[in-house]
Amino acid sequence: MEAWNHNTDYHDVLLRAVPPNCQMALDVGCGQGAFTRKLAEYSQKVIAIDADSETLCDARSANVSERPITYVEGDVLRYVLSEESFDYIAVVASLHHLPLRQALVRFRCLLKSGGVLAVVGLYRLQTIQDFGFAAVARPTSQVLRWVHSRSAQAERPQGSLKDPPIREPAETLREIGDAFTSLLPGGQFKRHLLFRYSFVWRKP
Repeated sequence: MEAWNHNTDYHDVLLRAVPPNCQMALDVGCGQGAFTRKLAEYSQKVIAIDADSETLCDARSANVSERPITYVEGDVLRYVLSEESFDYIAVVASLHHLPLRQALVRFRCLLKSGGVLAVVGLYRLQTIQDFGFAAVARPTSQVLRWVHSRSAQAERPQGSLKDPPIREPAETLREIGDAFTSLLPGGQFKRHLLFRYSFVWRKP
């Protein structure tokens, strides 16, 4: 069992978006590979890319999937990937590490026609509604963390993995939504409780 955090709580949202008979999937900013290993059960092949060498090393060492996973160290905006080659692209808590609109254009180009982009991301708190959600999310998060803490500790000793790079999100929920609407119209954009949103879009 993987250690719980705000991102793993929404992995099922992403997995439900994987198209049937997925042949090639891309996990952007894969980190230590928690979602990558789940995704490998839904796709014939997975490419997992991350710019941080140490967390990528953790992902490789933890991989026990029998499905082909290729771990790549690099910047998804610059690394050579064939356009229109992916049936599915997942972006888990890493979109705020990238230039927002440039990244969305890149993902749109990498997807095949009919392919799906699925994002779980962070946003900068700004509105009264944002802070209202946060006031509920903080105690909820503490309870969930406590519930999951024993199984997480059993999975790996504390301190055995390097914490992945952290960056606070620069864009507000509205700014992110506007970018999705203008560049990837017709997607499903939803705010979630634990400081996250999701976005699922199918390329025409």
